Amino acid sequence: MKTKDLLEQFEKTYRQEKQKEAEELHNAIAAVLAEHQAEIQTVLYVLEMVKFELLAEKLKQLFATEPKPGEIRFGKPE
Repeated sequence: MKTKDLLEQFEKTYRQEKQKEAEELHNAIAAVLAEHQAEIQTVLYVLEMVKFELLAEKLKQLFATEPKPGEIRFGKPE
């Protein structure tokens, strides 16, 4: 098998696994939402809170380490 074919197969498998993971998460969240029967405004508000929390944690992780040589970080110059 050629390298290109191997890469394409790897990408296809990766996409399928990510799709399955997304479907499972979607179904789990949908089940919780159906159970709670919250108003749409409340659901959207909570989803935004979760999004913010996840992004804030990821940003903390990214900027907790020192920049690597040659890495450009935007913000206040030190």
